[in-house]
Amino acid sequence: MNPVDVVEVVQVVTRGFTTADEKDWDAYEALRMPVVTQDFGGVDNGGSSSLTAHEARVKAERTIGPVALTQHQLSSFVVEVEGDEATVSFYEEALHVHPELGADPAENTWVIFGKGTQKLVRTAAGWKISHAALVPTHSTGNPTFLADVAALAA
Repeated sequence: MNPVDVVEVVQVVTRGFTTADEKDWDAYEALRMPVVTQDFGGVDNGGSSSLTAHEARVKAERTIGPVALTQHQLSSFVVEVEGDEATVSFYEEALHVHPELGADPAENTWVIFGKGTQKLVRTAAGWKISHAALVPTHSTGNPTFLADVAALAA
C-alpha cells in the first residue's frame, strides 16, 4: 500500500467532515462521487440511500446546516487501499450545539459517538467518497436535538 494514498484518503475523509462543520457546501459536494451511498444509522432519520453528490449536499445542508455549531472529531483510522479503491474505518465523535434550544446543555447539546466507514474511488480529480456509513455506539445530551433544531427553522 502506497503511504501517499493512505494520507490522501484520510485527508479526503477528514475534509468531508470539516467542510460540513464549516458549512462549505460546495466543497462538501465536490468531495463526493456523482452517486454516493449513505447510511448514518438512522441519525438523520434516513436509512441507507443512494444519492447524487448534490442530493447528499442538500441533505447535509438541511440536517446540520441550521445547527449553530458542529465539530466532528475522527480518530483511529484504519485504511485499506487496493488499486483505485480505498476503505477507511475510524471512530467519530460529533458535537452539536444550538443555543436557541435554551441554556441547558441537556437541551442545546448533542454528542454522538460511532464507528464510521467510508469508501473512496480514485478519479482524475483525486480521491472521491463513494460510500459513507456510521454505526452509532453512544450519545449524550438531547436525543431529539436534530428534530428540535429543524422545528425552530420551520
